[in-house]
Amino acid sequence: MLEWLVEWYDGVELWLVQLVYPLQVTLVLAVLLPLCWVLARVIDRGIDRLGAKLTRVRDAEPPVGRRDGETGRKGTAA
Repeated sequence: MLEWLVEWYDGVELWLVQLVYPLQVTLVLAVLLPLCWVLARVIDRGIDRLGAKLTRVRDAEPPVGRRDGETGRKGTAA
């Protein structure tokens, strides 16, 4: 079913393993650092929004990055 994906991954893995170690580390960090940063940001924003919806406190601080207290997008009416 996904045999082409497995073959592609095996090829990339074999290519990466055959590189010298400093180049391996550089390539892995160039891919993983941005990926992990984006994933952490998405999780953080999701938890902030969930907490804002579930809180019982009316005057609670808005989620991180919001100063106006609105939950809608910029320029749109709530």
